[in-house]
Amino acid sequence: MIMGMLGALVAASAFASSGGGHSEEITFMGDWFPRLVNFAIISAVLVYFLRKPTRDFFKNRSAEIERSLRESQEARDKALAALAEMERKFRDLEGETKSMVAEAQARGERDRQALVAEGRKVAADIQAQVASGIEIETAKAKADLAVEASLLAVDLAEGRIKSSITKQDHERIVKEYISRVGGRG
Repeated sequence: MIMGMLGALVAASAFASSGGGHSEEITFMGDWFPRLVNFAIISAVLVYFLRKPTRDFFKNRSAEIERSLRESQEARDKALAALAEMERKFRDLEGETKSMVAEAQARGERDRQALVAEGRKVAADIQAQVASGIEIETAKAKADLAVEASLLAVDLAEGRIKSSITKQDHERIVKEYISRVGGRG
């Protein structure tokens, strides 16, 4: 911007001092010296007035670039710290995952052992119930067999008695029964 203004001033002064375009013989003292003096004056004025703004511009620009670099470095440091934190969390997550898997396996083994123990207890209870049921059924069958045997013995005895009793014995037994019950005989 400053250089553009400086170039425009130089071109304007050169055009103004040239006399509008007519051609004359050019001499150093008559033609070039006034132009050099004009150029020197304009340059000195520009340097005098634009020195501080130019210096401030470049100083501010340097400070802005330095601030941008510092912010970039801070952002880079933050990104690296975040990356390190994420990597640490990832490692911790791997360890935590491994410990959770180991814990789940241990819990599963404990549950399996508890289920096996419970199954054995249930099987023992069922066996005890079956043994008790067998004893009860055996006792019932023995009692049924004893009743059946006694009934068969009674039938057998009755059959023997019937076959060995005669008609006279039968009449005598009936008379004795009637006399005992209270009848006449």
